[in-house]
Amino acid sequence: MKLRYISLIMLGLILFNMVVSTGYAKEKTLNELEAEAKANREAYNKAKSEKELTEAERDKATAEKAQVEAEISSIEKQMEDISVQIEKIQKEIDTKDEQMKDIMSFVQVTNGDSNYLEYIFGATDFTDFIYRISVAEQLGDYNETLIEEYNEDVKRLDKKNSELNTKQEELNKKQAELTVLEAKLNKEIETLQSGMISKDQAYKTQIKLIQSMKDRGCDGDDTVTSCQNKGSNLVSVNGTYMPISKGYVTSDYGYRTYDNSFHTGVDFSRSVAGDAVYPIADGEVILLDYNKSCGNHIVYVKHNINGHSYITSYWHLSSWSVSVGQKVSYTTRIGSMAGRNSGDSCSGGIHVHLNLFDNANNQWENRVARGGNPNSGRINPRTVIPQAPKKNVYFSHR
Repeated sequence: MKLRYISLIMLGLILFNMVVSTGYAKEKTLNELEAEAKANREAYNKAKSEKELTEAERDKATAEKAQVEAEISSIEKQMEDISVQIEKIQKEIDTKDEQMKDIMSFVQVTNGDSNYLEYIFGATDFTDFIYRISVAEQLGDYNETLIEEYNEDVKRLDKKNSELNTKQEELNKKQAELTVLEAKLNKEIETLQSGMISKDQAYKTQIKLIQSMKDRGCDGDDTVTSCQNKGSNLVSVNGTYMPISKGYVTSDYGYRTYDNSFHTGVDFSRSVAGDAVYPIADGEVILLDYNKSCGNHIVYVKHNINGHSYITSYWHLSSWSVSVGQKVSYTTRIGSMAGRNSGDSCSGGIHVHLNLFDNANNQWENRVARGGNPNSGRINPRTVIPQAPKKNVYFSHR
């Protein structure tokens, strides 16, 4: 069960949790707890500063990684463009080659056996001969120029491709390094965050404990054990009352044959949800607990009945009407009766389940202070409420 509030009388329970989580070998004094709380706060602040610096490093590495990824993307695009350019140049060469062939074919067309030389020597005079040689040379030069330009373009683009490949390899390597760095920094941030949470939780627990001890007027040299009884003496009362104003006892303490179980308290029932629930005697609220699946809102009260210390608890409430440390009388409304209608799965209907614990020599308090279950050691509530009617007998007053 998760405790919603911590009782002033339950200081030891907090200390026990601190022993488990921090490995304390002995109880600390109030002064020592204050010193440790201060140290935990300083450790928290230090871890927070380191986390912020590490986050700045991580963010820088992440930004660099994004920039490298952008450069790699740009290089890939350039390489794609170069491939397109090479393909375009090749198409231009092929086109010009076809054009040259067409010209040669046109020049050579005289008959089926015509050839290139016949075209030159077919000149009618010297001027025509010179002209025909010039045409042949121009065609040859044009072809050679095309080939040279093509080769130069391909070499230039191949060189650019090689440079881009080298650059991409360098960037890929840098990207991998940044990925490793980013993961490393994220791990450091996670570790620092975990440490911050641990120190913060320890600090908050210690502050609660320190404040509770101070509220009881404890001295700096007091431990939880020496502090827990200060200011908690209750006036002895004679007699007790029913926890509700009217209704029935629907289940007694002890073994129940119908469901083959041992019932740990006495159930007081009435069909009206929301009816007030009261303590059976004057006392002090020492614990408020919450367990939606079984019990819902639960109130624990310490009593001094006929000179004997007892603890009572009231289960299956829909809400609380009191706070921890509050002195209550038997007329104080501590909560509202509920049951299964409030989502409480272990309640068969609208009722309050009353438990009783023997607290002679603070045995219940000391057990819980050592981390024991607050609900163990229940005894028959009829020990202190003998006037409660028998099962299924109606009562109309407390």
